[in-house]
Amino acid sequence: MSPASYLPAFDWQSRAVLLRHLRVHLRNWHTAALPPVCEPLVMLLAFGVGLGRQINQLEWGGGPISYLNYLAPGILAYTVFMTAFFQSLFSAYMRMHYQKSWEGQLTTQVRLEHVVWGEALWAATLSTSYALLVCLVLTGFGMAGALTLHWGWLPLAIPLLFLASLAFSALGLLFTATLPSIDHMGLPFFLVILPLGFASSTYFPLPPVPWLEAMVQVNPLHHLSEGLRWLLLRGELTWHLPAAAGLSLLMLLVLIPLDLRLLRKRVFGDA
Repeated sequence: MSPASYLPAFDWQSRAVLLRHLRVHLRNWHTAALPPVCEPLVMLLAFGVGLGRQINQLEWGGGPISYLNYLAPGILAYTVFMTAFFQSLFSAYMRMHYQKSWEGQLTTQVRLEHVVWGEALWAATLSTSYALLVCLVLTGFGMAGALTLHWGWLPLAIPLLFLASLAFSALGLLFTATLPSIDHMGLPFFLVILPLGFASSTYFPLPPVPWLEAMVQVNPLHHLSEGLRWLLLRGELTWHLPAAAGLSLLMLLVLIPLDLRLLRKRVFGDA
């Protein structure tokens, strides 16, 4: 865990890679904005409103709560997870292997660590911006009287969402470095997306099973979902928020040096 693995995050070369991805993204901003707006809208309507009418109310935090209110903070957390992970996995893999963007960047003053940090920062920036769009969707439901949240706490959640996104992007880059081909892109879905997603209290409260309760304590998505839920529904700062931040930092400390070593071996053939 040498500081040399983390200092390039603050170099101008990493920001240059980030801005390059931003410029490319903005060329198609009108279509790129559709998924982060439509996906939570569909989820809130289909599950929060449709399924919520069948569920009526569920027990959470010692009292009854509508399923739509329970679901809203979970969708916010799941958005940053999915966006950061897939952006640093699928999109980064395409830029590395097929588009040869990494190869072009490495012919300049940009080094591999700048490329990797640029990918991670871009994935975190994009997922955080998508989270802001989700907040706009949630605000629309609030204005319609369908959601009751503590809206004043939303700005406090943004830095944590960015940190969690950065950690999830480091996890995605790990698969970018290790997957042998694009035909294996389904593996992270079954190895990461399903286990983390369904064991995170994102869409439903977890049953009181001892082994499951112990497992979710090391799941940053669970703490992010629950922390946002207590923050936005009750206006309370709970231990889930520092737990999510701590696990995200731990992921960055462990995964970034590993990503750099594996990607250096893949890109340059170094041992």
